[in-house]
Amino acid sequence: MRRPIIIDTDPGPDDALAILLALGAADRLEIRGITTMAGNVGVDQTTVNALKICALGGAPQTPVHRGCPRPLMRALHTAEFIVGEDGLGGMDLPEPTVAARPQPAVAYLVETLRAAPDRSLTLCALAPLTNIALALVIAPDIARKIDSIVMMAGARDLGNVTAAAEYNVFVDPHAAHIVFEAGIPITMFGLNATYQAVATGARIEPLARAGGKVSAQVVAMLRRERPGGKSLGGDGGHPMHDPCVIAYVLWPELFTGRDCRVDVAVDEGPTVGRTTIDWWGRSGAPANAHVIDTLDADEMFARLAAAIQTLD
Repeated sequence: MRRPIIIDTDPGPDDALAILLALGAADRLEIRGITTMAGNVGVDQTTVNALKICALGGAPQTPVHRGCPRPLMRALHTAEFIVGEDGLGGMDLPEPTVAARPQPAVAYLVETLRAAPDRSLTLCALAPLTNIALALVIAPDIARKIDSIVMMAGARDLGNVTAAAEYNVFVDPHAAHIVFEAGIPITMFGLNATYQAVATGARIEPLARAGGKVSAQVVAMLRRERPGGKSLGGDGGHPMHDPCVIAYVLWPELFTGRDCRVDVAVDEGPTVGRTTIDWWGRSGAPANAHVIDTLDADEMFARLAAAIQTLD
């Protein structure tokens, strides 16, 4: 029985790899839809990118819904300096021949979740959390429909966009606060975990050897030089943050973590977007997330490569 998921994303190279991993695991995952968000680049471009990636993965009819063009209460901060002007630096993909669905992402989330059985859908959150937060504010009843939210968000230690904040939470800290306070089971991949998932030469060699259409595009993306892209992930390659989310849904045995209280700083200043993770339980506050700490990166990339090659 395939696990139904919705992917909320702002592609982005590592988002692209995450989506392709989900498509390559079609025997185990059912992608009900993809919702896009402004983040790495503007939402018009992230929507086009999602359509391009689905076409590359042989699933052009995957429903893609355009989401929010900006965060809830802040100006948008994009990341072209890392991901390239179109968000998919290193990939050379044709323009999509299929359009995004006309229904906006937030309306799609509300309608789809309301129609679903309780605790039946997993949300894979790869972007700033604006779409999901708005859906929960508009329709708080949908919370009971969500089995879990597995997210790439935050940092237990240092940030990557400021000293304090990870990019997705920095872009929309108010949305992150809403989601963490919603009472939904959350699995959180912060930078402390995702910077272990470095796409080293050895880990991507199986894709390089495969030589198929999809594998070649992935390898070109992973080998592209990105200013700042390796600075916290080591010299051996780029960290692949977002694929960790899909890998966890597929192979939770590769990861360890603990239940913690997570609070998000929303006040403007040097700590805006910081996720304070009570790793040692000092506050006594109830946990609101399962925070991933370690992962078996070698095995994760081996399985990821095998899944991608099924798309070639």
